[in-house]
Amino acid sequence: MITNRLRGPLVAGGALLAVLTQRVPSLTGQPPVGDPIYRTRRTAAMAALAHRILIVPSRSSFMFDDQPGFQQAPDFQYLTALNHLVGAVLVLDGPTRSTVLFLPRPNPVVNRPFPTPDRTSASRLQLDAVLPIDSLELWVRRHWAAASAILVSPTDTRGAVAIPPPMANGVVRWSHYLGGLGWKGAVGSAVTVLRPLRDIKDQGEIAILERVGRLSAQAMLVGMRALRPGRRQRDAALPVIAACVTGGGRQSFWPWLMSGPRAVFTELFDFFVDYEGHDRVMRAGELTRVDVGCQLDHYMGDVGRTAPVDGRFDAGQREAWDLFVAGYRAGLTVLRDGVEVAAVYRAALARVRELSPRLTTTLGRLAADTLLGRGGTDAWEIHGVGLDDAEGQPPVLRAGMTVAYELMFAVRGQGFYLEDMILIEPHGYRLLTPGLPYAAAEIEAAMTAR
Repeated sequence: MITNRLRGPLVAGGALLAVLTQRVPSLTGQPPVGDPIYRTRRTAAMAALAHRILIVPSRSSFMFDDQPGFQQAPDFQYLTALNHLVGAVLVLDGPTRSTVLFLPRPNPVVNRPFPTPDRTSASRLQLDAVLPIDSLELWVRRHWAAASAILVSPTDTRGAVAIPPPMANGVVRWSHYLGGLGWKGAVGSAVTVLRPLRDIKDQGEIAILERVGRLSAQAMLVGMRALRPGRRQRDAALPVIAACVTGGGRQSFWPWLMSGPRAVFTELFDFFVDYEGHDRVMRAGELTRVDVGCQLDHYMGDVGRTAPVDGRFDAGQREAWDLFVAGYRAGLTVLRDGVEVAAVYRAALARVRELSPRLTTTLGRLAADTLLGRGGTDAWEIHGVGLDDAEGQPPVLRAGMTVAYELMFAVRGQGFYLEDMILIEPHGYRLLTPGLPYAAAEIEAAMTAR
């Protein structure tokens, strides 16, 4: 699922990440609150702060009615594991090297136990202090004198506006709030500090994402097999959601089973402002973007293929697709620690260029011209996956990254798209979404195995 154009590329890595890779693997899901891994993550974040203050808000409201379950703000989840809190704020104070959690007032309609603002909670959570939210303003005023800047973790969904201030994204709103208190310094996004940490997964996270990848791959096959001429896209998406739920999880996002013109990547972002979610009746002869992901223990999957609605590619679609797959696989062979993403794309295009003289169909030749032409790779992405289904686009791959290798293009109004979840290793890669078809014949065979 492509979402990173709204977030921007970030550089991953850094020497301070080494401590995060030493954790003993956990095969039983997300580690419990108070697990040392969260203190380790906070220590790494603190090391990157220098004399800055980091503000990490939790989610500020209950789940939306159309969500399958409450989803905590990812950075807050990553640093605390307090996945049920609403209206809490974690603050890391670089100048004093202290970490404080500010808790909201109890909500009378919520019976679930949560920490209390006292020393016992601070000790259990391995924090320096746990205080009531009402003391946040005074605390900030007392501590900002020694700070060179304040960073705020974004909590907005994609597409958040920048103006006007009351409707602006969270970083802008915090900037206006702090300015109203008298802060005269800079307020910026915490992404530059926290994203490099989250890019490199520890062994417990990798174990979860291995499960996520397998379940997401199974759900994608279910989605391919649900395609039918005359069927609505939304009807075909329901079996995908069922596969995620039956497998013990839930969907990472509403499945993108986008057919015909909706499968073209330039149409995709309209989905986020479309009440019907691009729903339409699928027709024979059309191609469909099957872009799905399952979620387990807060970690999200993202995988997909292009599949024909009626289960058969025509000659031009087949040649264009198999050319694309050959390039994609050539890029796969390059994946390893230290490789620039641009090098992966060059390897893919080199294979397309090598095969292009052998093409015989009009669509196949146009596909080669498109891929090799100006802007042919503009929609290509290698983006992180983890607590978000898209976690930035690192220009250089590092061991421990879990990424979605996601390529796409369009020709003559038909969209072609291919995506796998990958773990980057020191000398290669590990496929986290195994057992999926690639070539046109393999996809056709997989679709008939209903």
